[in-house]
Amino acid sequence: MSSTPTPATGDSAQASLPAFPQMLGHPRPLWMLFMTEFWERFAFYGMRWALALYIVAQFYAGDSAGEAPASRLYGAYLALVYAAALFGGYVADRVIGYQRSILLGAIIMAAGLFMIVMPNEQVFKLGLATIIAGNGLFKPNISTMVGKLYATGDERRDSGFTLFYMGINAGALIAPILTGWLAERMFGGSPDMPAYKVVFIASGIGMLISLVWFWFGRRQLAGIGRPAEGSGGIQRVVFTLLGTLAAIPVIYFLLAIDASQLQWLLTALFVALCVLILREGFRDGAVRRDMAIAMLIIFAFNVLFWIFFEQAGSSFNFLAQNIVNRDFGGWIFPVGWFQSVNSLAIITLAPVVAWIWVKLGRPTRRFRASSASGSSSTAWPSCC
Repeated sequence: MSSTPTPATGDSAQASLPAFPQMLGHPRPLWMLFMTEFWERFAFYGMRWALALYIVAQFYAGDSAGEAPASRLYGAYLALVYAAALFGGYVADRVIGYQRSILLGAIIMAAGLFMIVMPNEQVFKLGLATIIAGNGLFKPNISTMVGKLYATGDERRDSGFTLFYMGINAGALIAPILTGWLAERMFGGSPDMPAYKVVFIASGIGMLISLVWFWFGRRQLAGIGRPAEGSGGIQRVVFTLLGTLAAIPVIYFLLAIDASQLQWLLTALFVALCVLILREGFRDGAVRRDMAIAMLIIFAFNVLFWIFFEQAGSSFNFLAQNIVNRDFGGWIFPVGWFQSVNSLAIITLAPVVAWIWVKLGRPTRRFRASSASGSSSTAWPSCC
């Protein structure tokens, strides 16, 4: 999820965009954001594959009866991660700016990742709540920063987001492989009982790398993502930090309550968001109304997609651990490595799909150009 950047318009917007140095055909700060997100996703996906398995092993002594409550806690954690992005986007837009929001979120996420190493269920849930609060400040806003590097109508913008998305999946690909190997082959772990705490420590270190990378790299942004002049200084950051710390116990409470109650609460939040979108759409005319309705239809399918997709870290994980034969001639395939299959497929096939879209679009663009010039001899595009 990401908050939507306000598009720049007109000549003033073009003038306000810094003249970034170019690297491989894109603004150089894109590659800084690429690596910042790479390490953040390394941290997120590095601990994600182990989360439900660790809960069963640590707090239910490996009993399969713990799989259901572990799945519910895992689901509540991810649902709140997505919900927190709504508030994090608002904080960045209206309060402290994108750069400060990213830095603050990275610090809080790293603290949470190290907290969940503690073998205490209450501290573990408090650590999850801390990760959720930090992720809400970080994740939606770094994606928005990518859009702010390009002028309105810049044809490179889509490919820039594609490159950024490849960074996300590169981190998600490497994290389970490395942390799974560390957990099962190093530091006293085994395929039967991985050293899950090593996974969380490695993820915390990855988050610290993301923080340091952005701290030193943000000067490349030339002011993009900083709060507006006169909108307040360090006081707003302090107030945001205090507000975030105050929100952590609330998130902890939401993780601790029955999952069905949390579902009703998040459903109400989603419905309220839909009502706000529809109200704005109907107020601004028929075109905006139709756009709002189309957006909500996409929302519905998007929600369904992520419901199924996020089974990878819970039910599919338990299936891989308990049912799948992972023995290859005496070598046991680490259960965490299954989590890298999705990212591997995206990295492998995304360039192919992008190339296909470009090829399909060329006949349409030639047809439109010829039609605009008044040519009557142009054939219909092959895709029509």
